[in-house]
Amino acid sequence: MKISKSAAIITAILFSVSVILSACQPVSEADVQGTMQAAVNMTMTALPTLTTIPTLTSTPAPTATATSIPVSYGPDNFPDNVNPLTGLTVSDPSILDRRPVMVKVSNFPREGRPHAGLSQADIVFDYSTGEGANRFLALYYGQDSKQVGPIRSGRFIDGDLVSMYQGILGLMYAWKPEMDYIYNMLGYSRVLQGSQYTCPSICNKDLGISEISWFADTAEMTVRYEKNESALKTKPDLNGMAFATIPPEGGAAGTDFTMHFGLMNESQWKYDPSSKKYLAWIDNKLDENNYTMIPWVDRNNNQQLAFSNVIVVFANYETVYSGDTAHKVSLIGYSGKMLLFRDGQIYEGTWKGYSGVSPLQFFDANKNPMRLQPGNTWICIVGNASPVSNDSAGVWKVVFSKP
Repeated sequence: MKISKSAAIITAILFSVSVILSACQPVSEADVQGTMQAAVNMTMTALPTLTTIPTLTSTPAPTATATSIPVSYGPDNFPDNVNPLTGLTVSDPSILDRRPVMVKVSNFPREGRPHAGLSQADIVFDYSTGEGANRFLALYYGQDSKQVGPIRSGRFIDGDLVSMYQGILGLMYAWKPEMDYIYNMLGYSRVLQGSQYTCPSICNKDLGISEISWFADTAEMTVRYEKNESALKTKPDLNGMAFATIPPEGGAAGTDFTMHFGLMNESQWKYDPSSKKYLAWIDNKLDENNYTMIPWVDRNNNQQLAFSNVIVVFANYETVYSGDTAHKVSLIGYSGKMLLFRDGQIYEGTWKGYSGVSPLQFFDANKNPMRLQPGNTWICIVGNASPVSNDSAGVWKVVFSKP
């Protein structure tokens, strides 16, 4: 896959598909309600034809101002007070001795919006759950959130990601084959399900329907987990990511990014030079055929989500249910193409999932660690067949697709 301005010659690239898993037929999920089905199957004006990513023409990398102090960390040898998942210092280094807390957050039904706690996450993973829908897995390591949610059911990919980041998982149930897989990857002590007995770690706010009522307190989840005799209470090895305040060379304009998971299901990220972050926007349904984009806020503070890095990871999705609601995603032991948005620029690189106990790692075209802007990161995990378009300078779009 190549990147260029829209005026460049388009070069088509095929992502290789590695199908390694066998299919099975699950029963219908209890948590998929009619509201979700209606939301993800609505019609809208047809999207324009997308082009494959065209050859990256670099723009000069910004230089530091006279008063700024360049910072660079990773991919290993992080100072004891620096979070290896953000490249930021923490006020109390002891918080990094725990396992990362990872919470499964719903995006549908829309009645559960605005989401709670995403602005405080170190990393948010954003991936397809089929039929045009998506969900989030929010990771908290360098800081906590008193309220994260609404919480939904688990998927196969949650077992992989939580294992890779050596975390604990907060969720609300799962289809049995997926739940068995998650337990096999993590063990029972690292999987925290909500129930009438789990407050204050996972609590029911009784907001009408269960899909929008359950929320987690990440500090209390750590307390609950560490009561287990088998709990890890020493600093996990989370090396692998790299950070630098000075953007690398070789980027192209990347100030606006739209992620399209399905009909009337989009997020948009617009670069704000004053904060050096990408501000988030989300779809807002107007009627059965139309929607608009509105600022994506966190209900905890009513502030717009803002992330230092937005990454697109292209990976193989294998559907293991003909109804397209269960998938296995090839991450552990695999690699593929990735796009990084930082500092108003876009970079092409490669991601690698070295093992089931190490974070995703990112590399540039020269196989050197891809350096992210210190701060929080949003990672969209999309299918290998997802087309990318560059309709005008700095404006990019990815439409989720799998073979």
